[in-house]
Amino acid sequence: MKKRYLLIILFSVFVNLQGQIIKNTEQLKEKLIVINNQFEDSFLRNDSSIIIKYYDDKQPVCMPEYHKALYTKQDIKSYYQQWFSNFKINAYKKVIYEVKQIDNYAIEIGTFNINSANKKGETLIYDGKYLNVWKIEKNVKLTLISEIWGADKAIDGSNFSFIKTNSNEIPKPQIEKFLENEVNKRNQRIAELVTNREGEKHADEFFTKDAIYLTYDSPMFIGMENIKPYFVEHEKPNGVSIDSISIKASRMIPLHNFVIEYGYYYVDVSWDNKKGRAIVTGKSTNIWKRDENGILMLYRQMVNHN
Repeated sequence: MKKRYLLIILFSVFVNLQGQIIKNTEQLKEKLIVINNQFEDSFLRNDSSIIIKYYDDKQPVCMPEYHKALYTKQDIKSYYQQWFSNFKINAYKKVIYEVKQIDNYAIEIGTFNINSANKKGETLIYDGKYLNVWKIEKNVKLTLISEIWGADKAIDGSNFSFIKTNSNEIPKPQIEKFLENEVNKRNQRIAELVTNREGEKHADEFFTKDAIYLTYDSPMFIGMENIKPYFVEHEKPNGVSIDSISIKASRMIPLHNFVIEYGYYYVDVSWDNKKGRAIVTGKSTNIWKRDENGILMLYRQMVNHN
């Protein structure tokens, strides 16, 4: 009888905790909607102060499309000020797709739509998706640790060429060496698969079944059923040769079965028997999750070009 009552009590506690988690996630999403409304207003008023206010003071990471990553609030502020001083934002909307809470961090994924005009009066429609990492402080205060975004379809990067940024050294990981080595080995394996143009293996070996992949010039790909076909098509040889590739990790945040990683890539590509050549550089925000065997798999990943 005592065991029965104990089971009932434990079950009740579990149900309450589950309800609490769901409730907290919903509250978190509501707070993010309020913040996004403030961001939208900031864009419409060409005022970066609200955005900068939310950024982390110590180790912020901003990964704008068509530019290298920014690591200080001053550099991030300068980036936004230059953007706003050269464009009139006529309409701006952010829509949250999902919010995932991992310990005292929140991963926010969503879409954005920007209708703007440059100083010449030329219209720029910039529609895309984003991935933000927030730290949940005491009293549910939210601090923006990082943001990355990218267009749903190709737009001319020269639209943003007027923005000048400082050339900063990529920060090194400050975590336990074994974890740094583990992530580096996973990145080396990705480099091998990309070099060999093995898209199907790339998807199978690295993404969870319920992963979300956000990449350049494409809408978000949700679930393996959409991620795998993308990689199969994207990594077909088609006369393209990967002559050199480097994938490196910068800052990392270990969170039990998860690791938040900020990564950077350099790819030397050639085609038509090396008659054509291009250097492609970019960056990513990676949310790794350990599977049942303890292997780090990509749970959420967003990539964009410099």
